[in-house]
Amino acid sequence: MKIKLTRDKYNFRFKQYEGMYFHGEVKDDNMVRYKITKDEAGSELKEFGNTHIKDNMVFIPQIDAYIDLKKK
Repeated sequence: MKIKLTRDKYNFRFKQYEGMYFHGEVKDDNMVRYKITKDEAGSELKEFGNTHIKDNMVFIPQIDAYIDLKKK
């Protein structure tokens, strides 16, 4: 999954992530391996880690927000 992080579409706290991209790969048990990049292609890495999906929402710790996957 690839999501462009925009504050007009998603509610998150930290402005420095505005316009960046969340790239996630769902693994077993709703675990998601992800990276946050500055570019859509995913080559300019900013952050990476693991998170989870709960009730069709993915938690992104760096921006302290749950992102609704239905809004992609």
